[in-house]
Amino acid sequence: MDSNHPDSASAGQTPSNDALSSDARRELIIEELRRQDEVTVTGLSERLGVSDVTIRKDLQQLEDQGYLTRVRGGAVFSGRGQLELRFAARQQLGLEEKRRLAARAAKFVRPGATIFLDGSTTVFQMTRLLRHIQGLTVITNGLYAALELSFAPEITTIVVGGILRKQSSSLVDLLTPELLRRLHVDVAFLSCRGFTLEHGLMESDLREAQLKRAMAQAAQQIVALVDHSKIGNIYIASSMLPEELDTLLVDSNLSAEQRAALEQANLPLEIV
Repeated sequence: MDSNHPDSASAGQTPSNDALSSDARRELIIEELRRQDEVTVTGLSERLGVSDVTIRKDLQQLEDQGYLTRVRGGAVFSGRGQLELRFAARQQLGLEEKRRLAARAAKFVRPGATIFLDGSTTVFQMTRLLRHIQGLTVITNGLYAALELSFAPEITTIVVGGILRKQSSSLVDLLTPELLRRLHVDVAFLSCRGFTLEHGLMESDLREAQLKRAMAQAAQQIVALVDHSKIGNIYIASSMLPEELDTLLVDSNLSAEQRAALEQANLPLEIV
């Protein structure tokens, strides 16, 4: 390798880092930010075995994508970057169970229907299964669900708080409480932070629970997607009581005790 090349590895650097693709290098920068919330150009240059110029270009690219904010000599995590990583981390928890629940739930959706998808990572798994359904209208309070569906030309996406314009990914025509009550929903798909037989679907945020309840009350059918890890967890507010659910989907990784309790409660239960 030419020693005059700006990205040449110097003494003490790991030679293999010099061969990293730009995408792989930026992933490592994000990982470093996740560990310590702040990075320096010099520190990254030494660790990754590339020049300061290359690191500054990487930081500029990541700032343009919203992951970080550049500061003198380095960068810090942006609020959006932290949010996206938190969502990605939650999405990976029990991913196989979430996908099974989503696959079953998607069978409730018919062409031309209007449905509500909450902002949970479990219900988000439905989005990839709905993109081909003709004439579908999706109301959601989940920005990631809305963005995922914005690439489906046959789907109209309405975000609670506004209507998503696909061309600019912007929200327009603020939805008032009166308009929200006038929306007709065929099926509402809800998940939760916790579930008990006494309190039903529970949330850690009162506003989240109230919004989910408002949309569920506008729906003809309510389908809950609850993975086994949520059962028994208690949070501050209930969105729906067990007896208000039309279908309760739970994954098959239930313990024997959990399964017995749910079956004895005579709920509209499906184990998938």
